[in-house]
Amino acid sequence: MRAGLIVVGGNVLGAAAAFLAAIVAARTLSLDQFAAFGVGLAVNSLAVQFADFGLGTIAIAETADAAHPQAARAKLRLLARHRLRTAVLVVVAVTAVVYLLPSLEPYRATATVGAGGALLGSLALFFIWSLQGERRFFSAGSLQSLQGLLRLALVGGCAIAGLESAEMMVGYAILAPAVTAIAGGIVLFARAPRPHADAPPAAAAVAEAGVGPRPASTEIDIGRRRTMAVTGVFAALVINGDVLLLTMLSGEHEVAAYTAAWRFSSGLLLINTAIASAILPFIASAPDAWWESKYLVRRGLLVTLGWFILLPLLALIGPLLLGDVGEDARSSLILLLIAFAIDGFYFVVYQIYLRVRRERLLLGIAALEFATMAIVTLLLRDKGALAPAYGQLAARVVVGVCVAAPIVLAARGRCSWFERAGETATSEGRR
Repeated sequence: MRAGLIVVGGNVLGAAAAFLAAIVAARTLSLDQFAAFGVGLAVNSLAVQFADFGLGTIAIAETADAAHPQAARAKLRLLARHRLRTAVLVVVAVTAVVYLLPSLEPYRATATVGAGGALLGSLALFFIWSLQGERRFFSAGSLQSLQGLLRLALVGGCAIAGLESAEMMVGYAILAPAVTAIAGGIVLFARAPRPHADAPPAAAAVAEAGVGPRPASTEIDIGRRRTMAVTGVFAALVINGDVLLLTMLSGEHEVAAYTAAWRFSSGLLLINTAIASAILPFIASAPDAWWESKYLVRRGLLVTLGWFILLPLLALIGPLLLGDVGEDARSSLILLLIAFAIDGFYFVVYQIYLRVRRERLLLGIAALEFATMAIVTLLLRDKGALAPAYGQLAARVVVGVCVAAPIVLAARGRCSWFERAGETATSEGRR
């Protein structure tokens, strides 16, 4: 619990600072300049997630359930090299797309900066997730806070100096992640890894179908990495493809309104991600997958319920903070808040499928989520900024059902994915 609070606290502070940076931009930039800033942020986030290729999740899982920390550290170094190569390729590819798509011509300067910043942003995120995998939660949370505070300071400095969206994007997407990546690499590799005090014995892992700590090896499961890579691509398209799709369907006013709503409501998404990444190291090494799945369902429902309790207040505060564009963003913001509140359940529960090595299910869910979002957005394209908001909401409802279905079937004895070992003392003790 304490470790989770440290990580979530650091992520919340970082996310709050980054959110305030977007609010500063919304209140100081003109409508067309803020639209360009929002598209730049979407391109940056999309490129960072493409560059991840599922390696961040694997980094946590591989280090968290490893019986031999030195072997896990060797895997991290290998994954870091993979991350660097994929990031370079993604930056080149996304930049090319930015210049090829006519719909991005008004936003080309900020989109190019956002694409280039993905190299540093992806490395910073990888180091943070690797620290969480090694259960160095204070360091991981501190780096998240550092990046958010740097973004706020740099965007705020640009606003005071009277600079525009492109300069703000340089600070947000390049300078802040650069400092965080350098600090993260130093913190991660400066200290030798240590074994986890609560890691279950390897014998228990063998009994649990080979999903706990594994023998010392520097080999990475290539099939698993590829599956998570494609899953990461679909997840990135879900989260950021809506803004890019809207640029093809609507004008700058709708893009500005939707990106303003997205920047505010994405605070829920960032906190959901923080909660998920904080508990993944413990789920990866959990000795009783069936007990863990039931526990995660309860916690996921609590997270979603908590967001729905806060939703009326957030819907009231959001438009006020966003300034002139806030009123136009109100309806989209409410729909996105509902969507990301539902997402809290998914973010908590989906991780049990990493524990039982059902990554292909997550791939199928991510593909279905993207298809749902894109189809609904296209069908409702006449609704302007509301179209992608409805698409996001529909997608979240679909994946919520999909992620819960195998657990419901297992409770009825119709799914054998989870080991029904009972509520063990080990599981109780960890809670």
